[in-house]
Amino acid sequence: MGRAAFLVADSNRQAVALIDGVADWQVPVQWIYGPSGAGKSHLAAVLAHQCDALTLNATDLDGAAVTALLAGEADYDALIIDGLDALPADCEEILFHLLNYARHENKKTLLLSQAAAGRLTVSLPDLASRLKAIAAIALKSPDDTLMRGLLLKLFGDRQLNVEPRVIDYLLPRMERDYADMVTLVRRIDRQALSEKRAITVPMVAEILESHISETE
Repeated sequence: MGRAAFLVADSNRQAVALIDGVADWQVPVQWIYGPSGAGKSHLAAVLAHQCDALTLNATDLDGAAVTALLAGEADYDALIIDGLDALPADCEEILFHLLNYARHENKKTLLLSQAAAGRLTVSLPDLASRLKAIAAIALKSPDDTLMRGLLLKLFGDRQLNVEPRVIDYLLPRMERDYADMVTLVRRIDRQALSEKRAITVPMVAEILESHISETE
């Protein structure tokens, strides 16, 4: 989950630049959104390694940690709030106060979600307005260059040498979803190990067909 392990491409370049440049944030509250498995958690981990960051889930904003934050009793360099898509209604006012606190105290705060502000269900008008005013960076679906690099990395992490033609076969046929990619590579690894077979195009074709039918 380190910075060196995060592959940079056009689909995530802006988000990576935001995290790399955390010391130069001109606005304390920043937002990154994108599909599940797109790298949000990885970037949050990178931020946590770069500074003393506190990570909270949106469903836990009514806890003692938040009370300590708002009372100025918690010492941290950055706050990460993940899972805004599942923000409970009774936590909306708390998030609003946290955003005000971050702005007034110049506390770096990173928001993470799958959907953009306009697609979130927020009942509190002041919070909805505040969220829509935050400049957000989208993690886009990976392009072929990033997909190829991620596949090679995932196979390499498992000490698997895969011929280029196997990657060429997978690229146009698999889901452009990071989480799905991890699951598929894991299945290929397990089957190759259990059957003691080399990873070939016919083999991955069988696995991919089964994988797609199970996820539809």
